[in-house]
Amino acid sequence: MSTQSRIAIVTGASAGFGSAIAFEMASLGWKVAIGARRADRLAQVAEQARARGAADVYAGPLDVSDDGSVERFFEASEKALGIADVIVNNAGASHFHWIEQTDTRWLRKEVETNLIGPMLVTHRALAPLLAREIPGDVVMVSSDAVRRPRPGQLAYGASKAGLENYADALGASLEGTGVRVIKLRVGPAISEFASGWDMSPDLLKARTEYWASFGLRDARMMSQSNMALLMPQDIAREVVRAVTQPRNVWIDTIELQPTAPQKKKGVPK
Repeated sequence: MSTQSRIAIVTGASAGFGSAIAFEMASLGWKVAIGARRADRLAQVAEQARARGAADVYAGPLDVSDDGSVERFFEASEKALGIADVIVNNAGASHFHWIEQTDTRWLRKEVETNLIGPMLVTHRALAPLLAREIPGDVVMVSSDAVRRPRPGQLAYGASKAGLENYADALGASLEGTGVRVIKLRVGPAISEFASGWDMSPDLLKARTEYWASFGLRDARMMSQSNMALLMPQDIAREVVRAVTQPRNVWIDTIELQPTAPQKKKGVPK
């Protein structure tokens, strides 16, 4: 694994996967630029990143679905840290909805955040890298919903499938440039991703049973009795592992899933 100092940008870095990824990179002594809509939370993340060894940290507001916000963030971060050669498209959004209660405004917001946003960020990030022939890494944080579509998360699964298709086409387009495109497909995990969901016991049970009726593994991993989930640190370690491979190695896709809880003795299999 390469120990070279890097400059990284992490979107959606105010909590969850994003902050964990920023901390993991900070521990390597990298410069890290973090952005999110919740700018008030970024100051805390930046302080912790510095405490973990980051060479320097830039924290600024970022709405990945807004062209102007993306440009302002890049201009400020490049002025503060330099040109980033690691881009982690982590910002994401999802809202569980029963089909008869679908809000089309939320469908649009999910697609804008999960698909259009990474496109805008990546397009802006690649411009200086390609102009100066600087090798780098672009990471797309995806979901196992690409392979296991989840009723109730229609726009989320569709936008992540689109993101992976974009990543594949982009990777082919960048062959020979030294820029690698990496897909990280994440299964059930602990984060603030679903912080806006109603987590009352009755609705949690209803969602779990709904997914279970389709045979989805999520239902077993996320039931109240199991709650076998990945941790943000698990995702962060894999991101760093992928982007620190020697330049002759390209990890195309990583899929992470939680292991099932170990069965207790005396319990039938």
